[in-house]
Amino acid sequence: MQQREVENPFCGKCVLSFHLYIFVTLAYSSTVIQDVLRDRQATSSIVVAYFYFDFSDDKKQHLDNALRSLIKQLSVQCGGPCHPLDSLYFEHQNGQQQPTIDALKKVLRDILDMFQDTFIILDALDECIGRQALLEWIIDVVDQNLDNLHLLVTSRKEKDIEDCLASCVSSEVNIQSTAVDPDIQVYVREQLSSNPKLKKWSMKVQEEIETVLMHGAHGM
Repeated sequence: MQQREVENPFCGKCVLSFHLYIFVTLAYSSTVIQDVLRDRQATSSIVVAYFYFDFSDDKKQHLDNALRSLIKQLSVQCGGPCHPLDSLYFEHQNGQQQPTIDALKKVLRDILDMFQDTFIILDALDECIGRQALLEWIIDVVDQNLDNLHLLVTSRKEKDIEDCLASCVSSEVNIQSTAVDPDIQVYVREQLSSNPKLKKWSMKVQEEIETVLMHGAHGM
């Protein structure tokens, strides 16, 4: 196996979705987020929160920081007082005491009850330190069968993650599969026609760019 430093960051990444009904035009989480945010603009009933785990940033490697980020993002979308978060603040000496992970999980769960449709996207589970705790939390969330929650996660295909989540995944997309090549082609064409730095090229050059990229795509 190659060392992590020289791996393609998208190589072998798959998308595991729970209760997710949006169409994934390209299987990278940033594209999913953009699609959901567009849906949010069309209806006020949708709220969105996301977190990118990142092995190069200590603040983006831990479950507690992910929970804090999700809580913050959702609380500002309440449209009014966020009582679960207010209660957490007062129960911890007006913010002077740090809440436990269990307290953060409870607050997030209570906040989820405030919304009609919530989309949460978690990117790169494999880059979380102490990811067993993360996986156990995901399983716990899924086991609660929250009809208003739509959860999507991405990860490299690592055995412990696949084994742990296998029983609760409702849909999986392997972006290394050629099955997503048509979606990649749509994206490439859209970029060639709309990106100011790319659309200045002649049609012949654009076609050559598309051909070369698609020849080496293989679902990535």
